[in-house]
Amino acid sequence: MSLLSPQIVAFIAVIEEASFERAAKRLFVTPSAISQRIKQLEERIGQLLIIRQFPCKPTLAGEKLLSRVKLMSLLESEVMADFLPDESTAVHSNTFSIAVNEDSLSTWLLSALAFLYQKYGYQFDIKIDNEDFTLENLKNGHVIGALTSESRPLQGCVVHNLGLMRYCAVSTVDMFNQYFSNGLTPTAFQRAPMIDYDHNDFLQKRFIEKVVGQEILPNNIHYVPSATGIVEAARLGMGWCVTLEGLLGNTLETGQLINIAPDISLYAPLYWQCAGIRSKILSQITQAIITESKQVLYN
Repeated sequence: MSLLSPQIVAFIAVIEEASFERAAKRLFVTPSAISQRIKQLEERIGQLLIIRQFPCKPTLAGEKLLSRVKLMSLLESEVMADFLPDESTAVHSNTFSIAVNEDSLSTWLLSALAFLYQKYGYQFDIKIDNEDFTLENLKNGHVIGALTSESRPLQGCVVHNLGLMRYCAVSTVDMFNQYFSNGLTPTAFQRAPMIDYDHNDFLQKRFIEKVVGQEILPNNIHYVPSATGIVEAARLGMGWCVTLEGLLGNTLETGQLINIAPDISLYAPLYWQCAGIRSKILSQITQAIITESKQVLYN
C-alpha cells in the first residue's frame, strides 16, 4: 500500500532504477503498466518528465518534480511506520539516497550508515562525487542529503558543519630521494610524477601552491579515480599524492610511505546539507552522521 498516487510511485521508481523494466519488477507490475502511468503523469503535468533511454534520466521538468516528490516519499515512510508499523510498505520505502564524497565513504561514513541500518533498518542508495559537486544531486532531487564543501544552504535546505578533513602529501622513500632530495622546489614538483583523483581534483595543485607559492603543472600525472587507489598507487611508487590522513592506514608506521612535508597540511571543510523539513527519519540520519564525523574530523 502506498499513500502516493501510482503515477508518482512509478515516476520515482523509473528514476531510481534508471529503467522502465527494472521499475516494473520493483513494483510487481508490467513495463506496459509503468509506461502508461508515466504517460498519464506527463499528460497531467503537461510536460515530458523522463528521457526514454538507458539509463532513463529526468528532464528538467522531471528533476523539478523529483525534488518535490522525493521528500513526499520520505514522509510517507514515516506515516506508514506510525500508523501501520506491522505492514510492509512498497519495496525500497526504507531506502534513502544520499550524495557523499569518496574520502568520507572510505573512512568514517559507513559506521554511521551501519548504525542506522542496524537500529532502524534504513537502507541507502549512495551517490559518489567530489565534495565540490555532490550538492548538485540534492538540488535536482536525486538525494535527500549530501556531504558537501558548500556552507551556503540551498533553498529549502539546512546545513550542519561537520568539521575539517585533514590531508597530507606522501610518497615512497625512493620516490622522495629521486625527486625531492634537494627540497620541495618548483623544479622538483614539475619533474616528479603526481597522482590525482580526476581532472576535478585540485588538492595536489593546492598543496604545490602552498609549498612553493606558485602554480606548477607537473610533467607526469596519473589519474586514479579511487580514494584508496591513490594511496596504493603511491605505495607502489607511481608518484606522490595528497590524501586524507585516515586513508593511510599503517603505511607511515611501517615505512611504506613517508609524509614529504610533515609541517604542512591541507584542511577542507565538510558540511551535511539536507532538506529542511520536519522528518524523524532525516533527523536520525543527520544525528548519526554528526556523531560519527566528530570522531574523526577536526574542529
